Amino acid sequence: MRSRIRHKKFLGETLCLLEIEAPSIVSSACPGQFVMVKVGEDLDPFLRRPLGIMEVSGDTFTLLFEVVGRGTRALSQKNVGEEIDILGPLGRGFTLSPSLGILVAGGRGMVPLYFLASVFQKTGVPFVFFLGVKRREELVLLEYAGKFSSVFWSCEESAPGGFCGDVVRLLGEYLTSASVPTGTRVYACGPEGMLRALRNLELLRGLPVEVSLESLMGCGFGVCLSCGVEKENELGYHHVCKDGPVFLLSEVKL
Repeated sequence: MRSRIRHKKFLGETLCLLEIEAPSIVSSACPGQFVMVKVGEDLDPFLRRPLGIMEVSGDTFTLLFEVVGRGTRALSQKNVGEEIDILGPLGRGFTLSPSLGILVAGGRGMVPLYFLASVFQKTGVPFVFFLGVKRREELVLLEYAGKFSSVFWSCEESAPGGFCGDVVRLLGEYLTSASVPTGTRVYACGPEGMLRALRNLELLRGLPVEVSLESLMGCGFGVCLSCGVEKENELGYHHVCKDGPVFLLSEVKL
């Protein structure tokens, strides 16, 4: 589907935000889903890029991505008014009915959780949002995450006003004093190291933890089998594009 870029903005030096006009995607998108974007007009780059949906508003949806290679660089060089070819929404999203949502984002892992938090805010579901970054430069993400009332953030470099350390340690400190009601659900997206640390956090024992995984993808439909992640406690693989990208943390081996 051809979709028009309505707005473009850079956050810092490497993060690019695109607001894209696509009513059919907006009408059916759920938090945790993604789109497959054709970044060039010819066959180079050949593969589409999988990008998580950050927000929907009116007839537009928002993508936020890091410029890390030829494909994302080409996409970041598109201009407002240009059209791009997009497939989606794709994949399985988050569960939307906890008594309390605990959202844990590592860096640009904020993207699907921002969408989730926006839906929780609109529907009256209570939540707390934890954002962790490695470098002070990444705190530009607070321009968006900071709009929510219950936001805690950490930076592994010292930064005024935040917790100095990783976001899982910050979450652990919160859980030692917080009252967590029955029906609480944890949602996470970020580097694998962060997700493994969540698995090892004793204070989360007994709470369901949903994780949104990132992977290289060739098709987005489960045909090319390039996005396999090993199953936990049984033989075989899940496919991130078709079976996910959202899984229970207990379902996958990281």
